[in-house]
Amino acid sequence: YPPSPPIITLLPPLSLTSLSLLPFFPFLSEEAVAVTTRPYIYRCRSPNMEDFTCWWHPLDNLTGGEEVTYLLTYSKEYECPDYKTGGPNSCHFDRSHTSVWTSYCMNVTAITPQWNYTSKGLCLDVADIVETEAPINLTFVLTDAGKDETGHNVRLSWVYPKPEDLQYGWITLEYEMQYRQVTEPDRWKVKHPLREPHVELLGLRVGDYVVRVRSRSHNNGLWSKWSSPLLMSIPDRLSSGKVLVLVLVVGVGVVAFLVFTFGIMPHSKRIKEYFLPAIPKPRIMGIDPLLLKKGHLEEINRHFSNFHGYRPPSYSEEVLPVWNTRGKGYSVQFSYTVNGFYKY
Repeated sequence: YPPSPPIITLLPPLSLTSLSLLPFFPFLSEEAVAVTTRPYIYRCRSPNMEDFTCWWHPLDNLTGGEEVTYLLTYSKEYECPDYKTGGPNSCHFDRSHTSVWTSYCMNVTAITPQWNYTSKGLCLDVADIVETEAPINLTFVLTDAGKDETGHNVRLSWVYPKPEDLQYGWITLEYEMQYRQVTEPDRWKVKHPLREPHVELLGLRVGDYVVRVRSRSHNNGLWSKWSSPLLMSIPDRLSSGKVLVLVLVVGVGVVAFLVFTFGIMPHSKRIKEYFLPAIPKPRIMGIDPLLLKKGHLEEINRHFSNFHGYRPPSYSEEVLPVWNTRGKGYSVQFSYTVNGFYKY
């Protein structure tokens, strides 16, 4: 590519704003000090190893009202195909203008009514600028709640936001997950590399955790941005279980008491009669029980005389002296026998 035109003027040292941008220029080194006198390309990114976009920093030493036009050229003779898709001060290369394993050399020229300012040339391979998307929908599920001594197991999962970028097979994703307790802001624990969009953490203590995930192509070292942080709470299942059991026991006891008080006690007599029915009094078919109570033996004998072999009972009366405890003497009591048994 042709050499850059000479710098026309030298301006005062860089401002603090310009210096703060220097760490984000991976493609530039000492040439970044000329940001006030010519444009420079500070970032190029390909999400899928097929199309890519480059952004440049515009001139910042122009006076008000001065018109400037930017022209990006690559491979010495081709101009940028799309200045709009990537936003202001950018150039987008779609799939029809890119090829895998091809090196692209480009520079940007700022055209003003007085002078043209051309950036330092930059050469790149699309495979070297692959930067994937940040994962989304980070969620967790408790898979096994053990005792406090053993900790709890958690399964975390997430989603890659643009699966269409992976359909051609140029990119094989890998993930890095970091997590820490909320009370320990500087003690991140790392899980890397992860080839699947999920991972299981074992033996986590009770408490609150912050989790984040990022991705990259397996063949490239440019990590994506971090996902939105996930606040993960690990409950004390053991204590919660005890409280739940206590609540259930108390609740069941109260319900049983209410049922017994308002449902069973008013009907206790009926229930007793159902489970313990009264024993029926002995009776003889065809004989009125009142005859037995009143002692109408003649009428009873008349009824039994119809049965074969029935013999009326014999009666005999006796006079027996009985000691009277009230009168301190003897009294007379009459008795009779029925078939040899005494009746008083």
